[in-house]
Amino acid sequence: DRESAPCYTLMFVKRIMTGNFETIPRDRTLDEAVKLMLNNRVDHIFVVENGAPAAMLTRRKALVACYKTDAPLSDIPISGFSRGLETKVGPDETVLIAVGKLRQANINCLPVVNGMSVEGVVTKDDIIENLSNITTSMMENEEEERDEWTA
Repeated sequence: DRESAPCYTLMFVKRIMTGNFETIPRDRTLDEAVKLMLNNRVDHIFVVENGAPAAMLTRRKALVACYKTDAPLSDIPISGFSRGLETKVGPDETVLIAVGKLRQANINCLPVVNGMSVEGVVTKDDIIENLSNITTSMMENEEEERDEWTA
């Protein structure tokens, strides 16, 4: 069964994504968001509005806001950041699709969205950590195909 074979083109995002993610209410300030990111050693958090993730705040966006406003973090409202999850990936999409989206958008993290629900995140680190599994699976697949050709 080809779907159960975890080769690179068929490895699904749901197999490598992180299901736990940090959130912060939209009515908070950037100093609280940065503190949350630093304390949890993450580069991104979801901004929650009406009980659901409404946007992703990244380290890069925080730095840009600091630079552009030249204001203390405690004076920068999270509500000033745009709403929406600009680039996202589905749990049943392949890792290869996720890599393409990460590269095209020049970002390090994608929200994993199923319908209207955020199920987690997939990061470049998740992909790198699973690279040995992906390449091992690719090599095993090639070996199996070679065996089929010579049988």
